[in-house]
Amino acid sequence: MMQSLYTASTGLSGQQKRIDTIANNISNVNTVAFKTTSVSFEDTLYTAMKNPGDPQSSSNLQKGTGVRLSATNIDFGQGATRTTGNPLDLALEGDGFFQLMDSSGEKLYTRNGSFSVSSEQDGSYLVSDEGYYVLDEKGEKIKLSGETSQITVSSDGTISTGDTSVKLGLYRFENSAGLSPRGSGLFAVSAASGNSSAPDGCTVIQGALEGSNVDLGTELTQLMRAQRLFSLSSSALQTADEMTGVACNLRR
Repeated sequence: MMQSLYTASTGLSGQQKRIDTIANNISNVNTVAFKTTSVSFEDTLYTAMKNPGDPQSSSNLQKGTGVRLSATNIDFGQGATRTTGNPLDLALEGDGFFQLMDSSGEKLYTRNGSFSVSSEQDGSYLVSDEGYYVLDEKGEKIKLSGETSQITVSSDGTISTGDTSVKLGLYRFENSAGLSPRGSGLFAVSAASGNSSAPDGCTVIQGALEGSNVDLGTELTQLMRAQRLFSLSSSALQTADEMTGVACNLRR
């Protein structure tokens, strides 16, 4: 009886995790460069039991013990590009990431090209919404000169400001799905992501931003399915609890 309670509870916790993930996707439908996240599950260990209908049979039945979360998957599919007119807004078309450096010196990667200028004592630098430095192809901070309105960015990521030019650091990975999420659309290299390399066919569009790749219709459909499965798991848990209560009363 206790096993049936545990099995039903794994279904509840699994579907709650799915609902939370879908809710996060829906809430970020308008977030710049947001990538859809999904969860997948796998069966926990099966146990062998005798067939109660034929105790003399040599074949055993397989009794499941529930499910568990196996992976959290990120869909790096292209989002729609929308024009903003801001010269510091940059969108990527194709497989690639901008490289940033956070306050601790760690290098992070993002598709969010909503950049701005940070004026400091030694000059002006290109930074992300979080205030992290945007890096060039050599891994150095991008220092800007001249008026922001005069900045031009070519399709290969070359930033021109007055008489100077520097190329954005753009990278791709052998397995983008293996990148480690850091929140706010930022990712870090992991063993699963593989090595970074120069992107092939990745284009930079100035004055535009990549939108979220969340498909609202798909997410709402998945949400209804998850809610039904949650309800079924809840009913199974209630039934198991009632059966346990009946069994306890029979012993008295």
